[in-house]
Amino acid sequence: MAGIGFKLQKLLSGESYTDLVKAYLYSAVIATGPMLIVIISLGVMRLAVTSWLSIEDGAFFMGLIIYTYAFSMIGVAPFLYIITRYLADRYYLKEMEAFTPTFITSLEVVCLLQLLISAPFIWTLPLTLGAKWVLLSLYFFVSGIWIAMIFLSAAQNYLSIVAAYFVGGLFGLLFAFFLGKRNALEGFLEGYCIGQGILFFGLVFRIFAEFGFQKFHDFGFFFYVRRYPYLLAIGILYYIGIWIDKFCFWFSPQGQSIVGKIFVFMDYDTPMFLAFLSIVPSMAFFLVQMETSFVKVYQAYYQSIRDREGLRVIELRKNRIIENLSDHFQKYILFQGILSGLIIIFIYQIADAFYLNPLQIGIFRIGILGAFLLMGFLMVLNIFFYFDFQKEAFWITLTFFLCNTLFTLTTLRIGLPAYGFGFTAACFVALFSGFLVLDHKLKNLSYWTFMCQPVLLPKFKLESDWAEAGKKVLANNNHFQ
Repeated sequence: MAGIGFKLQKLLSGESYTDLVKAYLYSAVIATGPMLIVIISLGVMRLAVTSWLSIEDGAFFMGLIIYTYAFSMIGVAPFLYIITRYLADRYYLKEMEAFTPTFITSLEVVCLLQLLISAPFIWTLPLTLGAKWVLLSLYFFVSGIWIAMIFLSAAQNYLSIVAAYFVGGLFGLLFAFFLGKRNALEGFLEGYCIGQGILFFGLVFRIFAEFGFQKFHDFGFFFYVRRYPYLLAIGILYYIGIWIDKFCFWFSPQGQSIVGKIFVFMDYDTPMFLAFLSIVPSMAFFLVQMETSFVKVYQAYYQSIRDREGLRVIELRKNRIIENLSDHFQKYILFQGILSGLIIIFIYQIADAFYLNPLQIGIFRIGILGAFLLMGFLMVLNIFFYFDFQKEAFWITLTFFLCNTLFTLTTLRIGLPAYGFGFTAACFVALFSGFLVLDHKLKNLSYWTFMCQPVLLPKFKLESDWAEAGKKVLANNNHFQ
């Protein structure tokens, strides 16, 4: 996302407050687009379905949408970091022609996998055949949106991405209201699917416009599964970890069975989704300010190594990385701390606007703190990826997953007053452990950088291969490195 961040910084350099607002608005939509669309759309539709649908049908519709996003995200999770790493390498090598065929290939693979995951479940639901096909299409569209946003992180025209989200969300609401009046539950489902389809095809069009079309397929990212197994595991653990507390509540004795195999716990789901909205400004800050600023000192450090600068210069630039991260983490704590504090102060007014009951208000309050800690954890995880600390990222992600599972199950045993504390405690443990590991790794960054480099020449089968390799090395460097 740093590529878009650099472009958005041009707006920050403008003299008017309008440019400032635009920069953070665009970054908020780009960084949190799917989450914003989900939460805002569900919030508006919740008001509509309670007016035009029965309580049971309204809860069924909300459950179907929540399940679509939850399981589509988990189904895409194994590929997200693998594809991101593959694209990052292609971007570094200026092989932009690989983007479109990789997108097509990954989309085909993901849709095939998602079909195997979703179709058996969808076909057991008490829906008409037409509604089942609509729900399956919605599932594919949402999965495609997750994939498309990886590729568009290198886009030049970020305005078109914002426009796609806006148009898709708006038309989804309009069609849902129009069709919902005529066809009730199925109409709402059809309208929402149309909106997500418009968004998906808008993003696909943007990918083809940005990167062109040279060939249909590129299977290069498959080799990265074996090369970077930790990235595969991190994707699975992190995205299941994000939803595991909801699963625990849904399938607990306290969970609410709606229709068929759809379980929800709206007293927990709604306030937690609203709590995630509180970190949208921080995600915009991370994209426009923190990540782009960090990338500059990060690149300067490794450029000094490639240029064979002295140890003093290398250590100086390493210290600038530490200072940069320390400064921005402090700004995040101050900025998000003030924002979260204000939300808690006005929590009763917000609760009235979203019709939260007293139980949900308590969960919302602790959920705001959990979201604050989760955003810090995301920042740390992202920094790990920049330095290729994959093992460390794996262990803290595993810690987050296990803690969220165990702590949430514990709070369910304790009872009502503890709801929400499991997720927040898991975020705290993951963030704290991540900070400790990151601090240790950064203090010894030069050691890890040099000691992790290969020191042996590759093995060759024939003596002639040795001779040929030696000639090439001598021709380029005049000595073996």
